[in-house]
Amino acid sequence: GGMAIMGVGITVLIPIQNHMHNPGWQYALAIFLIYGIGYPIGHTAVIGIFSKIVGRRPQGLLLGWFASAGSLARMAFPVMSGYISSYAGVDKLFSTLCVVLLVSILFVYTYRHTLNFLSS
Repeated sequence: GGMAIMGVGITVLIPIQNHMHNPGWQYALAIFLIYGIGYPIGHTAVIGIFSKIVGRRPQGLLLGWFASAGSLARMAFPVMSGYISSYAGVDKLFSTLCVVLLVSILFVYTYRHTLNFLSS
C-alpha cells in the first residue's frame, strides 16, 4: 500500500518541466503523498515483516543493518537523482523513479507467498 501511494506521488511530478513555471500544488501534493502517507506506511510494514522473519533470534544487530541500509539508500538516491536530472532531465528522473517503484511492487507481489510464509 505504501509503495503504491509513493508511486502516485511520483506520477504527480512527471509533467514537471525544466526551466518552466510549475504549479506549487504539484510539489506539495507529491511531498504529502510520498513522505506524509506512503513512506510511513511502507516503512512500518517493512520493519514489521522483517521483525517477524527474524523471529525469536536476537534482532538488534539485524535491525541495525536494516536501518543502515535504509540510511545508505537515503543518501545514494538523492545523489543519483541529481545526476539523472542534470544529464537526462527532470521528466526522465520521475519516470525512472516510477520504474524503480514498479519493480519493487512487482517483486513484493511475486514473492508475497514467501513473505506470508516467513511472517507467519
